Amino acid sequence: MKVVLAIILGDPLDDLLDAQRRAHLERMRELTALRQSAPLPTALLADYATFHLEADLRWLELTAARIDDLRTHLATRGTA
Repeated sequence: MKVVLAIILGDPLDDLLDAQRRAHLERMRELTALRQSAPLPTALLADYATFHLEADLRWLELTAARIDDLRTHLATRGTA
């Protein structure tokens, strides 16, 4: 949602995507540290959250690679 809104508003996306990456990586470091000392149920929850963050990071990379196509698509839809 943030990505599409940024494109519509003409905001730069690199900073937004970089900020999201940094936030996700920081949270993954926190979860990794937690897992090392947590009881098993907490460690499993940390794993669950980490896997979701990994999926989000993959999506961010894919989105970054398709930014130009996304801009073109949204511009075309706006004129239709």
